[in-house]
Amino acid sequence: MLRLQGINIIVALIAIFVILHLAFIPEQHTLRTTFSTLLGGIGFLLMTCSVVLATRLEVFEEMFGGLDRMYQVHRVAGTFTAVFALVHFFSIPKELPGGVDQVINSTFPSAQIGMASMVLLVIGLFVALNRKISYSRWRNPHKVMALVYVLVIGHFMNAPGIFFERFSASGILLILTAAIGMVALIYTMFGMNKRTASRFTIEAVNSLERATEVVLKPVDEMLKFKPGQFAFVEVQGKDWSEPHPFTISSAPSEDRLRFTMKVLGDWTRKVREELQPGGEVIVRGPYGRFDASKSDCRKQVWIAGGIGLTPFLSKLRAMEEKDDGEIHFAYAARNKEEAIFLDELETIAADRENITLYPLFSEEGDFARIDVAKERLPGQLTDYEYFICGPKPMVEGLMKNLKVEGVKCKRIHVEAFEFR
Repeated sequence: MLRLQGINIIVALIAIFVILHLAFIPEQHTLRTTFSTLLGGIGFLLMTCSVVLATRLEVFEEMFGGLDRMYQVHRVAGTFTAVFALVHFFSIPKELPGGVDQVINSTFPSAQIGMASMVLLVIGLFVALNRKISYSRWRNPHKVMALVYVLVIGHFMNAPGIFFERFSASGILLILTAAIGMVALIYTMFGMNKRTASRFTIEAVNSLERATEVVLKPVDEMLKFKPGQFAFVEVQGKDWSEPHPFTISSAPSEDRLRFTMKVLGDWTRKVREELQPGGEVIVRGPYGRFDASKSDCRKQVWIAGGIGLTPFLSKLRAMEEKDDGEIHFAYAARNKEEAIFLDELETIAADRENITLYPLFSEEGDFARIDVAKERLPGQLTDYEYFICGPKPMVEGLMKNLKVEGVKCKRIHVEAFEFR
């Protein structure tokens, strides 16, 4: 669930800028100039927030509720950056007011830099929001946004004093923000991957029904993670440089790292058909806050759809004797053949009195629906806390219906596994 702590910090930053900008308006400013520069400043602050969130630092995960939520905010902030920048571009006066020193307030090269950054920003936004463009084709062009950020800083730092007073209260705030943003940008480009990388070798590639389990052996230390977390997997070798996020399906106590990947596209199909034991893999992480153990509620409902099983699989494999909370686990798949690891789940449920397993097969008319939950769960729906992972339509439908039934949002936890 998205935490408001991070959102409140962003809102507070923008509010401080607005107050400072409007409280100390230069005498030579027209209303149009004040309004336009205000929007430009807000757009830059939002862009900086996107840059900072791209660092994937753990402190921000805690503020926003996980890396998946951080990327949601990153995407929304980027979209509003473009909106504010466009309004700023079309509303800013194109000529200097009369009586202003034309030499001191020269627009060169600010106007040209601003034009270039605007064009690249709009193109970048189009590519980012166009779902028809594959992840592999989107990833490298998206890196151009780093150049856009540098150009935007160059744009306002070279702007005429009539538009940007560097030593005004709001101007100093923007400069400090730019300094933080540049540090974050440099870290993301040159430090993040090195700091978070763990080296593994491929021990086994196991073919499952419409999925593949990859077993990795650590080269140095084993990756430390919590059940429900995920990591970015980057296979080393020609044509394997593209990292992909996957939930870790092994338990933290195991000496091997396991990922279970559904065959959905070219990359996962290539994993199934071409990946061989002995190869090297870089794993970056762990990330995520999809952790049922943090809940104070002893009565929980876990709902997994298809490959959405993986975070729950890690939780079940890591479960200890002292973990005696009441768990009702609904596992939805098309049929029994596609319900991977079902035998293991049934064995775990049979050995533990606190776990009730509900296999749901759509071909048999059994679906993960709220009316089904009302029939099978003891007590009221509002007695439970819910953890849901699976296909987006299933997750959104369950969330909507749970809210209709009176379940509070803070008691519904989902993993928003989208990073663009």
